[in-house]
Formats: sequence, structure tokens, C-alpha cells
Amino acid sequence: MDPSAASARVFDQLAELYQSKYMDLDLYDETYARLAHALRAGARVLDAACGPGTVARRLMAWRPDLQWLGVDLAPRMVELARAAVPSARFEVGDCRALPGVDGSWDAIVCAFGLPYLEPREAEAFIAQAARLLKPGGCLYLSTQGGRPEDSGPQRSSRGDIVHVYFHPMDGPAGVGAWLDAAGLDVQTQAPLPCPVNATVQTSDWYCIARKRPPRV
Repeated sequence: MDPSAASARVFDQLAELYQSKYMDLDLYDETYARLAHALRAGARVLDAACGPGTVARRLMAWRPDLQWLGVDLAPRMVELARAAVPSARFEVGDCRALPGVDGSWDAIVCAFGLPYLEPREAEAFIAQAARLLKPGGCLYLSTQGGRPEDSGPQRSSRGDIVHVYFHPMDGPAGVGAWLDAAGLDVQTQAPLPCPVNATVQTSDWYCIARKRPPRV
């Protein structure tokens, strides 16, 4: 089994615990609000690696007009998300194979999904998201910070093994370079506080990038 699928199995087993730790966390509300303010009325939003619906619950409360689809590889996470945000739609799906056709989404969200993708998968995810976004569409990313050389298997709070990858923002092999190559311009970027109840304390960050308009 590939590392991402193996990690998804762990999250499926720990879905309720994850929900209890992070569902009501308001540390990231300012970043979600930035995205909400950038979206047009009735915008179509794809939530990749949606977990128990943490981001969806916040944004749909503020913007009930949004057309929201969340996908997650852990079936139990999807069940929890459906219960938490009945006004949105959630499906079991792999963020490495996003639904939709080119130019079909106004925004794509991936909140703390990148740490469970190897570098080549994370780069491919960003390129895929860029293709699926409409011109001017937004990509919201948040991830755990750390040195790439520290990536690898980590034990969850229950002792299960998950594979975690640290992706830097800067540098020729960083997320910023991947965004630029995919035709996405960073609009805002900032560090994020790490939750005090996180199993491992990390230097987290987020960014919102916008798809460039086509060349005339």
C-alpha cells in the first residue's frame, strides 16, 4: 500500500478523535475569511482531503451560497463531514485524482493535506488543481512546516504510523516554485500557529494563490 493510502487508513480509524481535537479550532478562521471574501456569489469550491468538514463548516456558515464538494480518502471522515455540514456535498475520493474538468472550480481548498503527499505527488496535486481552476480562481493551501529531510513515518497519538512530508514554501523545489510553474500567483502567505494539542509541534504556514488569466 502506498504511504498516502496507508495514512488515510489510520485517519479513518481515528476520525472521531481528529474531529474532537480540531473541529472547533478557530486558529485559522482569519485565513478562511480571506478566502471567503475572495469568492463570488455561488462559487463552486472543491475541498481536497476535507477531513471531517472543518473548513466547510466555517465557510458554509459564512457563505451558504457556496456550492461545496469535499473529498477525502477516509470513508469515516466523509461520514462525519456529511453530518457536520449537511448543506455541502462530500464523497470518498483521492486528492491525487480530483473530480471535475479543466476550468470547472472557482476555488480549491487543501487544508493540511499536503503533509500526506510525497513531494512529487504534492507538485502534481498543485499542477492538477491549477488546471481545474477557472482563470482567476483561488487555491488555498495550509501545511505543516519543517525540514524536508525530517519527513518520514511518524506515530500518531494512539501509536499508529502515518507518513508525513514537510514541504518548504521557498527554494527551487518548494511549494512557491510549484505554484509559479503551474500558473498560480501567491496573493497572501503567512505562518500559522500550531495547535497546542497537536501530537507534534510544527512551524505551519498557509497561502492563497490565484490562477493567472490566459494570455491573449
